[in-house]
Amino acid sequence: MTRSEVMKLNNRFIFGILSLVLAAVIAFVALPTIARQTNGKTEIVRITQPVLKGEKITSDNAEVVEVGGYNLPSNVAHSMEDVEGLYVTADLAAGDYILTSKVSTVPVSSDVALNDIPSGKVAISLTVKTLASGLSDKLQPGDIIRIYHFLETAEEVPELRFVKVLSVTDSDGINVDNTKEPTEDEEPQQSATITVLASPEQARIITEMENDGVAHVALISRNNDQLAEELLAEQDRTLQEIYFPETLVEENAESQDGGEAAEGAADGEATGEAGSENTEGGAETAPADDGQDAA
Repeated sequence: MTRSEVMKLNNRFIFGILSLVLAAVIAFVALPTIARQTNGKTEIVRITQPVLKGEKITSDNAEVVEVGGYNLPSNVAHSMEDVEGLYVTADLAAGDYILTSKVSTVPVSSDVALNDIPSGKVAISLTVKTLASGLSDKLQPGDIIRIYHFLETAEEVPELRFVKVLSVTDSDGINVDNTKEPTEDEEPQQSATITVLASPEQARIITEMENDGVAHVALISRNNDQLAEELLAEQDRTLQEIYFPETLVEENAESQDGGEAAEGAADGEATGEAGSENTEGGAETAPADDGQDAA
């Protein structure tokens, strides 16, 4: 047997030993570990009915079930004590496992509009004291409404003729979605407050109305962005006339000055054109005069 054949035989022997060791590791270590993880059971908390962002986890919408422990997320909740009473930070569907990253100990606001209040404006809520005063639970975010004040008689408030609705909430502070009809299994939500976008002057009036009489709203516009913009601009103009009339005088003066300046510029251009025409005319007649002198 040659030396090369001996080396090949040794290599095959070593390879065979390594294969046997690897097979033993797989058989006695890896496979039992995988089997334990696959067959092992653990308890987790699972959603039983849809839970919307901002709602609480309760025994009515969640339950503890036993499932296989293999490949479960590390942050899955294992007991109701871990999550009951917490607020969900995203919409959850029936059958979803509750992850600790999807719950919060503080209430979660789903009002996107409240995150982008324009400079000089505030968000303020008014109470819906009767079903009729809140448009019979038909208001939606983005609506343009008129707010009447009823004490002994109903009065139109000039400062509140056109106001934009930001959100409608129930008595628990949960947003009311009046864009869809509740299903047979759902209990209808009743509007308790209306949050609107207002100027500081409007907010003061709404605060006074909360403590003196009843606010009654009427729908003016919906799903018409151009009309809504025009109405809100008209309301801003009314507020300016009531509270800041001096700014209107300044604006009118500036506009008049601008108009006079424009007229002056136009007159200057007309005069310049006339002068240019006269100059051209003189230049044309000059050679004729030279000719006469020469004659």
